Amino acid sequence: MKLPGQDSSEVNLVSKYVLFFVNFLICIVALAVVALMTYVLVVKEKKVEEAYDFFLDPSCILCLFGCVALLASLVGWWGPFRENVGVLRAYVWMMTILFFLQIAFVIIIFVAVYSPEAQKALHLYPDDALNKAVVQYWDDDDLRDLVNYFQETFACCGTSDNDEGYKDWAKNEYYNCSVSELQKKSNPLFCSVPYSCCFPNEGGLKDFACGLNMQSDDIDPTVRAKTIYTKGCFKSIADIMRDNVLVVGAVLIGIFIPQLIMTWMARTLIGQIRVQRQKWNQRPR
Repeated sequence: MKLPGQDSSEVNLVSKYVLFFVNFLICIVALAVVALMTYVLVVKEKKVEEAYDFFLDPSCILCLFGCVALLASLVGWWGPFRENVGVLRAYVWMMTILFFLQIAFVIIIFVAVYSPEAQKALHLYPDDALNKAVVQYWDDDDLRDLVNYFQETFACCGTSDNDEGYKDWAKNEYYNCSVSELQKKSNPLFCSVPYSCCFPNEGGLKDFACGLNMQSDDIDPTVRAKTIYTKGCFKSIADIMRDNVLVVGAVLIGIFIPQLIMTWMARTLIGQIRVQRQKWNQRPR
């Protein structure tokens, strides 16, 4: 209800408070994630000596995403709360940059999955980069859990983009087949693969010894194929994406559309605030 002599505001309260509350909730969640991941990194005394050490650690990745989300959402709720055009413009720019970075990342993934020729031309070899995870499998508990999760979830073994990904585990010193007889006696894991490469047993029980000696040439290929996943994880994920193009597209749309809506609402709110300020400036004094 408008009071006598009172002009209606040009600022849409729905846009203003949707931007405020959505970003405020994201800010709280992001702050909790950053605090938790920072605590985890401090407790396990994480040392980052090269890029692989950072990007292959789930705690580091979650902390990075949390920091980005925290910064964007902090700007995103402060701008509409104070109706500050400068802060809202910063939010629009941040969301736009993040959107195009995500688009670029998706394009790289699709090129790597759907166009092997373009992948080679651009020198994109993600399976080679992920081999570091195989080499450092026993060096980091979090990395080991992440590798096991991927292998169990995507029904794969190793990182390669081929049907013999299980051979990647020969790059790990514990699973390597080229060892001396003395090393074989002291290391029961030689020429094996992790348990997460194995087909699940009935009842979901894990057989931690099922991958023993599975890299050996003495193992019948038929027996190996019935015991462990042989396909590399990059090939497995690529096959899943090729077979579920519509699902992948729907997921991407579900990720991008809310971001575009929030950016559009912020841009609209900027225009409304400017119109409202012009009305104030035009009032007779």
